[in-house]
Amino acid sequence: MPDDAAVSLRVPASHTPAHYGRLTLWAVGCAVLAVFVHIALPGYGLRLGSYRSGIATLAAFALAACYSVRKRWMWLSVRVMRIAARMPHRVAHRLLIADRLESWRLYHVMAGAAVILPLWWHVEPGAGPSPLEAALGALAAMLLLSGAAGSIIQDFLPHSMRVRPDLEVRPEDVDAAIHDLYVQAEEAILGRSEPLVQAYLRHVRPVMLGTRPPLRMLIATISGADPAAPVAARLRAQGAPAADEADIWNRLITLAERKVRLDHNRFDLALSVGWMRIHIAIAIALGVLTAFHVAGVLYFAGL
Repeated sequence: MPDDAAVSLRVPASHTPAHYGRLTLWAVGCAVLAVFVHIALPGYGLRLGSYRSGIATLAAFALAACYSVRKRWMWLSVRVMRIAARMPHRVAHRLLIADRLESWRLYHVMAGAAVILPLWWHVEPGAGPSPLEAALGALAAMLLLSGAAGSIIQDFLPHSMRVRPDLEVRPEDVDAAIHDLYVQAEEAILGRSEPLVQAYLRHVRPVMLGTRPPLRMLIATISGADPAAPVAARLRAQGAPAADEADIWNRLITLAERKVRLDHNRFDLALSVGWMRIHIAIAIALGVLTAFHVAGVLYFAGL
């Protein structure tokens, strides 16, 4: 496929979502637009009817789900590359950019936010939700909220992680680094004075073996603060037990700082994927209940 390779080389190698703007802004913009359209067309949901608004809602959810298919199935991307190879350079360039995974993520966010409009129209004509419909509504709201949280995390978490020095990219690497720090701290006090050993056991070892509260880690991620700063300040305020061991005490403080930053690193890694698992679980549950809802409607309508 020489033509495919030649065309793909013309696509910027470091294309980023900033080409389109932040996911959060697009999500908020689409949601605001959906609310504006609903206000501008009062009573349209009643004229549209439950069936057509339901079909529009399912179509919007299906469009949003295409992103998951694109991530796991490369067939479509290969076909796009082959089509682009037969097009003029400018058209091929834009087509390949539109097929990038970050572009599909943007489409996913836009469709997920825009689904508010047909879903709102769909629930309006009803006289009152059944238990199944109430569960569907709750799951849909949870899906939208988890998607909004994911957009915020994907927008701001990478920047927060980039400003941290010496970060690991895998949880197992974080655990290995933390273990190595603990070994270094234990070796640093071998043969030292009893006051230094006691100060280490009382103030530093709890940091090396302990974990940070998740809420504190989340606040540090959102605010961009360094969670190791207050820990280091507290240890420095204790002071070295002896003047000739100040260098060892400062080294222990440096190891404790690194440990807290690794704890924050591990929290950010868990946060970056944890929300997605919740989002996917809610989407699967919503899909199952939606299938029951559609089957029940078709059954009682005599179709």
